[in-house]
Amino acid sequence: MGRIHYKLKKRFYRLKAFRRKGFGVHSPFTFHLIVNVIEAKLSYYAFGQLFPYRKIIVNALKSKIEVGNIDKDLVKKYKEEIQIIKSSEAHDRLLFRLMNFARPKKSAYFGDGVGLSIAYMAKLDSRNEVSCLGQGDVFRDYSDDIFQNYMGIKNYKSVDYSSILEGKPEFDFLVFSENTSEEILSDFVFNSERILAKNGMIVIQHPHRNDSIHRFWNQMKKAERISVSLDLFHMGILILREGMQKQDYVRKYRF
Repeated sequence: MGRIHYKLKKRFYRLKAFRRKGFGVHSPFTFHLIVNVIEAKLSYYAFGQLFPYRKIIVNALKSKIEVGNIDKDLVKKYKEEIQIIKSSEAHDRLLFRLMNFARPKKSAYFGDGVGLSIAYMAKLDSRNEVSCLGQGDVFRDYSDDIFQNYMGIKNYKSVDYSSILEGKPEFDFLVFSENTSEEILSDFVFNSERILAKNGMIVIQHPHRNDSIHRFWNQMKKAERISVSLDLFHMGILILREGMQKQDYVRKYRF
């Protein structure tokens, strides 16, 4: 998706989005989610603990680029990851609040890159393990090193996507990064029934950023089991909840 197309989508979103907090929302559950979780920018102790590592990771990736003798494709990946980490603090804080609200039994993160969002997910409750799927070899070792040896985060594990299809994992909280592979996104749409729990939440980071994640967002919104979709432009939230009427909301939210 080109930059001009992306900017046009953002302008169109601003025209459609409701400005006020819970205005126009009739579901008590969704109203509470918007007013008391999404809009309530509460601070948590974990935020202060994780904040310094954002700058440390950015500087470490910059130093890798400055060393030179690196493949051009790898340099591009490093630069993209630097931009994601620098601009995603508010997104990760909201992700933490959403997960704190949902209190999931089984959570998973899909996406390539360092995946700093994983740290926020794992930090919520050290007793619950976060499954990480689709993380490429480029950043996996680096992520493991900084998460385990510096942050002290150990309650996560790398899982091969194909292995979860062999059973019925019933994830009730899933996060999809915008750099999740197109192959995984397409397959998930097809196999979501056997992967998802009856009730839960799916968070899609930057659902309008590129063609593959945008297509995934639109496909999942239409899925029969999705009760509510909330489009915050930089984040999409899908709610699975039995007994709820299907609704799609576009909300104006400043990250």
